[in-house]
Amino acid sequence: MIASQLFDGISVNRIPDLDFTGIASDSRRVNPGNLFVAIRGSRFDGHNFIRDALDRGAAAVLAEHEVYGFDNLILTPSTRAAESLLWYNFTGKPTDGMTKIAVTGTAGKTSCAFILRYILRSAGRKVGAVTTVRTMAEDETIDMGDNGGSSVSDLPGAMTTPDPEYFFGAARRMKDAGCDTIIYEASSQALAMEKLTAIVPDMALFTNLSPEHMDYHRDMKHYFRSKALLMLGAGHAVINADDEWMAKLPEMYPDVPVTRCSVNDGTMDVRGAKIRQSGGHVHYIYLSHGAVLRVDAPMPGIYSVYNTMMCAAAAVELGIDPVIVRDSLSDFGGVEGRLNRIRFPNSVTGSIPAVYIDYAHTPDSLRAALTALRAEVCGRLTVVFGCGGDRDKTKRPLMAKTAQELADMTVITGDNPRRENPGAIIADILAGVSENAPVKVIPDRREAIRWAVMNASPGDTVLLAGKGHEKYEITSDGRHPFDEEAIVREALSERLRGSE
Repeated sequence: MIASQLFDGISVNRIPDLDFTGIASDSRRVNPGNLFVAIRGSRFDGHNFIRDALDRGAAAVLAEHEVYGFDNLILTPSTRAAESLLWYNFTGKPTDGMTKIAVTGTAGKTSCAFILRYILRSAGRKVGAVTTVRTMAEDETIDMGDNGGSSVSDLPGAMTTPDPEYFFGAARRMKDAGCDTIIYEASSQALAMEKLTAIVPDMALFTNLSPEHMDYHRDMKHYFRSKALLMLGAGHAVINADDEWMAKLPEMYPDVPVTRCSVNDGTMDVRGAKIRQSGGHVHYIYLSHGAVLRVDAPMPGIYSVYNTMMCAAAAVELGIDPVIVRDSLSDFGGVEGRLNRIRFPNSVTGSIPAVYIDYAHTPDSLRAALTALRAEVCGRLTVVFGCGGDRDKTKRPLMAKTAQELADMTVITGDNPRRENPGAIIADILAGVSENAPVKVIPDRREAIRWAVMNASPGDTVLLAGKGHEKYEITSDGRHPFDEEAIVREALSERLRGSE
């Protein structure tokens, strides 16, 4: 691509007379004729690898400042922001003409993305989606490598929202497949790192905010400010007005039209009334100026009321018939790894415990999952969880306190220890355990799952928290296959054989 097209919309000190073959921000991936983008990452500074990039055939280097020993660098104020625009241009500006919907918040991003995708597709829209679970162009799953990967960061947000190369590459696939709408999860790190500079949402959903990624953001104010960046230029926003942080957004961005959703305040734009839960469903009346709907959604927990209410509000704002919205919510089949029950034939269901898998990996999301199950179960409730390595340590003892408060039995185990000592992670978790609490420590996650399943009685419930949709375990040796559902099925089959 010629430089004038590639640098369209990017502030640079000069535009060279070159035709670039591609873009790379990792010097090891540079091919002859590429533009090398020097990015200051969380672990490495690309400015230190300019020589390596040039030796590998880079035609030019985009940098934030002059570097001794190198002449004719192309300079820009932020190479992170530039990288987003570069890939947007290089892939042919694929999101132009598409309805762009972003979802952010601590919890509920993936659920809202899938719920809204289902509603819009039921209304005849052709939808692409970039989510933590998978990236799709309609029904086609787009291979994103290691969940999008990241050449400059191994932070969790680098997986939730892929680097621009992957994001806009996927958007191009969506556009070519005829998609008229793109829904994407916007992580706080991606927003802070300017990875989404080139895409401004027509609709932005803000779910909730609770402590997470404090190792990156330092405090809640910084975390919130990163999330709030999604409001810049947004066409419309739907917010959870019952969340103390999200409720601040309308005053901060008075020029952005906002739909405020609440289950507590009757003065809000959208309200959820007469809420009840039964049989794994939430039932409520959706009240707004544009529609009154009787919602019956096959998802448990008060958070499902918020998720479905906000998605309904967004869909109505986008012009979807409220009847289609209501019927879609009733038909929605749930999200992989979000409080999914492992199903067995009805003939054996009564003789084994109910086992659920959920992605809950923060104190608040664990509380939400356990509270939802507590409202449904009659027997004992066991939770199996660990905490990820090389991640925010402050939440570890809080996870233990939450588990003890809401579960009858807590099994503490491993969960993606990465490069950190698994024993040290468990020690941090145990700092939140009360004396004489019903807690069992089984470091091997496979054995922990087996123990919980084999020792639960019929009528009891077991929650496997933390991994959700993930089918792998990350250790110091790398990524290894790890399928919790398969482990549960194996254990329950063994249990059933033993009772014959």
